[in-house]
Amino acid sequence: MKKNLIYNLLFITFLFAWSGCGEKTAQTDFDFRYVTSVEVKRPEALDVKTDNFMRTVTIQFPMGTDISETEISITPAESVKMIEPSNTISTYNLTEEASFKIQKGNEILTYRILVHFASLSFEPPSDEWEKRNDFGTLPDYLSVYKYIKSISGKQVQAYIAVADISEEKGRFRVLGEKTGYQTPKQFYENNSRPGIVLNGGYFWSGTSLGLMVRDGQIISGAQQTVYRDYNGTSTEYYPTQGAFGTNPDNTFGAYWVYESGNTLYTYPNPSPNKAGEQPQPIPSSDFPEGAKEWKPQHAIGAGPLLITNGEYKNLWEAEMFDIQSGVGPTANHPRSAIGYHPSGHLVLFVCEGRNKTPNTPGLTLKEVSDILLGIGCIEAINLDGGGSSCMLINGLETIKPSDGSQRTITNAIAIY
Repeated sequence: MKKNLIYNLLFITFLFAWSGCGEKTAQTDFDFRYVTSVEVKRPEALDVKTDNFMRTVTIQFPMGTDISETEISITPAESVKMIEPSNTISTYNLTEEASFKIQKGNEILTYRILVHFASLSFEPPSDEWEKRNDFGTLPDYLSVYKYIKSISGKQVQAYIAVADISEEKGRFRVLGEKTGYQTPKQFYENNSRPGIVLNGGYFWSGTSLGLMVRDGQIISGAQQTVYRDYNGTSTEYYPTQGAFGTNPDNTFGAYWVYESGNTLYTYPNPSPNKAGEQPQPIPSSDFPEGAKEWKPQHAIGAGPLLITNGEYKNLWEAEMFDIQSGVGPTANHPRSAIGYHPSGHLVLFVCEGRNKTPNTPGLTLKEVSDILLGIGCIEAINLDGGGSSCMLINGLETIKPSDGSQRTITNAIAIY
């Protein structure tokens, strides 16, 4: 009995010692910090987390931050050295997949850099916009405001729908196909009843005339052709026109675009066409200068482009939206537009016109641009207007369509 007791005590002591040593070794391996700290020098980051077990660094930025040249300082643990890049402070392009490598002894480890964006609050000026709650229940990431001022003596019936499109919140979608007709109400009812529906780009005889991209697939290409008189002959022009869509970093941009050789290009300036003058060459990878390939997940084309990089543009003449186009850039009309705010919000705009409400003739493109700039939009394009202008909130009309009822259109945009 005594002998068995001694054996048992020895066995228990051995187990305790063995398990204690095992836990110590495992704990040391698990908790060893190959990287002791990571700091974002510029631009400003909201949060930085390092996971030595998963070999990741997760950085959270305010929505709209330019992360193409992000300066990061990495502090390796003792006896750990940087391999790629070799410097502890380096600049990374976080719009693409990014990582760094370190070495501990003979082992080389790769840390991935992951990026997340967080939306900031957005409220339009209270002396110009009144928040409205008369369109039923909306999710917390959607808000609706009505314009409460006059412009140049004109009464204005205008609304904006503001959508937080940060991760796991509002989703921007392009509705419709290359051909076909539906009213905005039908788009709403046939597409799972999105919170916001706004008419989209231009069309003719049931065919979309501009860019439509959905889930990375081009539904309608950007190969715009217009005809104008040149030396007494109807002549083809190939303008680069405005488009609005997603960027790789989850922001949105407004661009002059053209599709050439099955590749969609953006340009820093539009092709300098002008009605009555010799047409410019067909846009390509070489013309206009500065072409860049663009692969948006979702995009809509229309125009003219109104705002890019926070600057007013509205180069309607080069985009061939002259008097013959029917857009009437300097005249009063019902208008629709979409913009992006650096807080991470989309702004969908619509205004009434043609005096459906007395003394409400509508707005010029410059006036629409001024409104969007006034609420802080840094990217925006004009959408189809006139009788097509119609925005639905929970399926309910905001303005009175100038045709007297909703026009059948070929495409629309939606926020879910």
